[in-house]
Amino acid sequence: MSKQCINIHCKSKNDSKLFPVQQSICSYYNVRYKPYYRVCKECMTKNIAYSDARSKKMKSIKCVNEVNNHSNIIQLSDSDDSNTVNYGAGPSTVNLNPRMTKLSVLINTSCNNCDKSLLKTENEESDIHLIPESSKLIAGRNKINNLMKELDNDLSTFYDYDLSKLYNKFYNFDNQQKFIFDEKESIEDYFELEKIEDNDEANISTKLYPGPEVLPEEGILKRRLLKSSDKVFGMNYSLMHPWIEATIKSAVSDSCFNIIFGDGEETTLNITNLAYINTKSNAQYPVGCRVIAKLQDNNIKSTNGFFVGIIAEPPKYLNNFRYLIFFDNGYTQYVHHQDIRLVCGESTNVSDDVHENVREFVKVYLSFYPERSMLRFNKKQVVRAVLDKKWYLAEVSKLDASLVQLKFLDIKNKQIKEWIYRGSDRLGPIYVQANNSNTNKRVRGTMSVNIDKILNRPYIELENLNENKNNINIANSDNTPNNNRRVSARLKQKAGKENCVIKIIEIPRNCPKPFPYENHQCSDSCMLRVQYNYSQTKNMNVLSIPLHFGFKRIITKSKYPKSRKVIYTTPCGYKIYNEYEMYDYLKKTGYHNNQMTIDLFNFDYLVNPLSFLSVPNEFIRIHDISCKLEFKTISVANNLNDLVPENVKYIIKRKTTPGVNLNLNLKLLCGCDCTDNCEDKTKCFCWQLTYKGPKNYPKMSEDPIVGYNYRRLYAPVHTGIFECNDNCKCMKTCLNRVVQEPLKNSLQMFLTQNKGWGVRTLADIPKGGFVSIFVGELRTEKIAESICAVNGDEYLADLDFLKTVEEIKDGYESCVPEENENSTSSSDDDRNPGLTIKNKKTMSKSKMSLKKNLPSTKANDKHQLCNTNTQHKFDSKHISVLKYLDEDCGVYSLDAKARGNIGRYFNHSCDPNMFVQNVFVDTHDLRFPWVAYFALSHIPAGDELTWNYNYAIGSVKNKKLKCYCGSKNCKGRLL
Repeated sequence: MSKQCINIHCKSKNDSKLFPVQQSICSYYNVRYKPYYRVCKECMTKNIAYSDARSKKMKSIKCVNEVNNHSNIIQLSDSDDSNTVNYGAGPSTVNLNPRMTKLSVLINTSCNNCDKSLLKTENEESDIHLIPESSKLIAGRNKINNLMKELDNDLSTFYDYDLSKLYNKFYNFDNQQKFIFDEKESIEDYFELEKIEDNDEANISTKLYPGPEVLPEEGILKRRLLKSSDKVFGMNYSLMHPWIEATIKSAVSDSCFNIIFGDGEETTLNITNLAYINTKSNAQYPVGCRVIAKLQDNNIKSTNGFFVGIIAEPPKYLNNFRYLIFFDNGYTQYVHHQDIRLVCGESTNVSDDVHENVREFVKVYLSFYPERSMLRFNKKQVVRAVLDKKWYLAEVSKLDASLVQLKFLDIKNKQIKEWIYRGSDRLGPIYVQANNSNTNKRVRGTMSVNIDKILNRPYIELENLNENKNNINIANSDNTPNNNRRVSARLKQKAGKENCVIKIIEIPRNCPKPFPYENHQCSDSCMLRVQYNYSQTKNMNVLSIPLHFGFKRIITKSKYPKSRKVIYTTPCGYKIYNEYEMYDYLKKTGYHNNQMTIDLFNFDYLVNPLSFLSVPNEFIRIHDISCKLEFKTISVANNLNDLVPENVKYIIKRKTTPGVNLNLNLKLLCGCDCTDNCEDKTKCFCWQLTYKGPKNYPKMSEDPIVGYNYRRLYAPVHTGIFECNDNCKCMKTCLNRVVQEPLKNSLQMFLTQNKGWGVRTLADIPKGGFVSIFVGELRTEKIAESICAVNGDEYLADLDFLKTVEEIKDGYESCVPEENENSTSSSDDDRNPGLTIKNKKTMSKSKMSLKKNLPSTKANDKHQLCNTNTQHKFDSKHISVLKYLDEDCGVYSLDAKARGNIGRYFNHSCDPNMFVQNVFVDTHDLRFPWVAYFALSHIPAGDELTWNYNYAIGSVKNKKLKCYCGSKNCKGRLL
C-alpha cells in the first residue's frame, strides 16, 4: 500500500488520512492507475470539484474541455516493461461481484439510451476548442525547430565543425559495444605486494576491489552455542597478545569452557575470551562488536595472527569496504571482512571487556558514535603529535580514510613514519579541544573565522558515520536520505517567502534622464542639474539611487553569460564600463560635493538594482523596529502567525558595562593627512595599518588587494581593517570609510519556519558589499559567564580578534622545527606509539608498526604500550597578549540579549552568504574591534542573510544544538 498521495505537489501533512484512488482521480493527476495508489482528502476534493464543473458544462451544452485541469503532473514509465500489470485495462472476469455486474449493465444501458444529439454537440464544441490549441502547439514546435537550426548553424560556425557528424555518432546504433565480463577471481588475488623505495615498507596496489558484494547483509548478528570438540581461538597470555587455535574440551558453565591449545596446555576461559574459528557470518559486524582480526606488519612474520579489538567503523565506499578496528594493544588498522573472526560473547557494556589501556578511549568513542571529531588533513601539512610521551612536529605523508600517516620532523638521526587515527588525542588539535570541552560551560560564539582552514592547516570537523551509511552505490553517490532532509529544510526556509513577490521598480518619469552625448570635458557642471540629495534616498534601493538621479544602467546582450557587461550612462551622456572609470568620473564632476559614493554603482550583470521583494501589508507586524535610529527603516514581517519579536532596546552603537575600560580619547588615535579621499594607499597612514598587518604573517600576504576595493570588501582581512577616523583630514566620502556609514541596505526581519527570527534583504546586495554591524553591551569574560548562566548565551559572542591573530602567529612558528637535545628517538624496543600503524599498502590496507618484541612477554608479563587515550601535557610556546593587558578580564564579549541592533538576528548557515570582519574605527585598542558583516557573494532580493557562527562542535560538554540551515553542506549540528 502506498504511504503517500499520488499528487506529487500535495501539501498535506505526512500523517494525513489516505483513501483508495479511482480511475478518474488517476486520470486527473495524469498517473497510471494502480490498485495500491492512495490519495488524500484535499486532492480528492479537487478532483470532485473538477468533475462537477465538467458535468455542469455538459448539462448546459458547453464544451467540457473549457474546464482547466490544474494538475501538471506527468508520470514517465517504461512502455517496454512486459512485466507491468495493466490495472487500467478493465475489471477482472474472475470472481465478479453480482451487484457490481448488475450496476455495470445499468450504466451501459443508460449511456446507450442517452440523447445522441447531446454527444454530437459536445464533439463539435470540443473541436472548436481544441483546434486553436493544436495550432498553437504546432506553431510552437516549428518555432523551436527553427531556433534549433539557428543554434546548430551558430555552433558550426563558432567551432568550425560539422554537427551532422556529431549527431550521427550520437544516434548510430549499428555498432553496439559488447560487454565481456572478466572471469571470477578469488579474494586472495585482489591484492599484490609491490616493493617501494621508502624503507622496506610494503605498498598495496589493488585491482578494482569488488566492493560490497563480498560483504554479508546488514542485520542482527547471531552467535551459535559452543559445544565439546568445537575449534575456537582462545586468549593465550593476555588481551595484548595474539589468540591461538584451541579445542573445547568441556563446558564448565554456560559462559565458561575448558579448552586445550595445540601444545597440550589446558585452561578455562570465558566466552569473552573465545572466538569462532570459521569465517561465516550471517550479518555484518556492527560498531562496538568484539572481534579478533589479523594484525600484520611487514617486519614481523609472527604478527600474521589474530589480535582482539572492537569494530570502530563499518565498511563503506569511502574506506574501500573495510572495517576499522581499535585493537586492545593500542593499535589501529583497516581489515577486510574475511580476515575477521567473531568473539563468542561480550559483556553488556562492551568497554568492560577492553584492556584498561584503551578502555576509557573506547568508552568515550562508543558513547558519541556515530558522531566523532576528526582532524581534516591535506598532504604536506604540519601538525603537533605525541611520540614517546613527547610532542613533536609531524608532516602528513599519506591519507587513508580515517587514518593519517605522519612523518616526524624533529627527531635526530632517525626517520619515523606512523599511521594514526585522525580522531586520536595524540594529535594536538584533538587534544586541545578535548581539554577545552572540559572547561567551557557555555556556547562560545566567535566573531572570527576558522583560521586553520583559511591557512590550510589541519582543522577539526564533526563526522557522522550514519550520513554515509548507505553510500555504497558509486553511480549514485549522493546520500538520498540526507538530500531529502536538506531539500525539506530549504522548502521550510522558503516558507516565509511564499506570499512575497519579487518586483521590478519603475523609475519615476520626472527623474532626470541622460542627455545625448556631446564631446566635452566632464566637470562639476555635468552633475549640477540632477540635484542629488542623500536625504531623499531613504526609501530607495541603494544601487538604484544613481538611476533616480540621471544615470542609466544597461547590460549588453550576449549568447555567453560571462561575456555580458554592464554599462552606465552618465547624466551628460558619457558611457562608463568599470569602477575605475566611474570613480574617475565622480572625481571630475565634484565627488567631494555631491556625496554620491562609488559603492552606489555595481558592474556585476547578475545584480539587478531595481529588483525588490514586495511583502503584503497584512504580514507587516512592525513598521520600523529601529524606531528611526537607522537611516533605513527595518520592518518586521510574519506570515506564519501573529508573533512579534521580544522587546529589545535598539541601539546603533556599542555600550560599555562596569569593568570594561574602553578609552575613546581621540588623542590616542592615529590619523591621516589625506585630501584625495585616501586614494593613494601608500601615503594614507590608516591604509598602511591595514596593509602591513598581513605582511607580518605567513600565507596572509599573497593577495595583492588587501582591504577595501572601491568601498567593497571581497575577502576577509584576518589581521583587521583600520578605517579612517575623526582625527583624519579626509572627507566622509573617503574610500576607507565604510562600516562607520549609516545603514544603506533595505533589510527586513521575518519569522522563519524553525530558526526563530531571521533577516532578509529586500534588494540585491553585490559581492563584497557592506551589510551591517553587530552591536551590543561590552562585558568582561567573568561577567558574561555569570549572566549567561541565568539568561542564556544565544546572543553573545566573543571579541577574540587578538586570540585569532595569535593563533596565526603560533601556527607560523610551529612550522619551524626546533633543535632539542632531548628529542632524540629511543630504540625500537622502547618506542610504543599508542593507536598507531604503519602503511603497508596504499589504497587498500594500512598496517601497523609493531615492536619487534610484540609477541614476546617481558619478565613482569606486562606489555608496555602507550595508552590510546593519551593525556600528555600540551605546552604552548606563546603567552597571550591578553595576560599582559587584562589578566582578570580575559576575552571581552558583546552581549546583544537586552540591547542590540539588526545584527543580533542574523542566523547561522553552514553555507553562509556573509562573512565577519573586525574593523577598528573609534579606537585602535585591539581588544575592542567593531564587528561588521560583508556579502560573501551576490545576495539576490528576498534571500535570508546568514553567517557562520563558527561554534566548535563538541566544545561544550553535554550540550548539543541542531542546525536547521538546510544548506547543501549542512553539518546537522551547531554545537
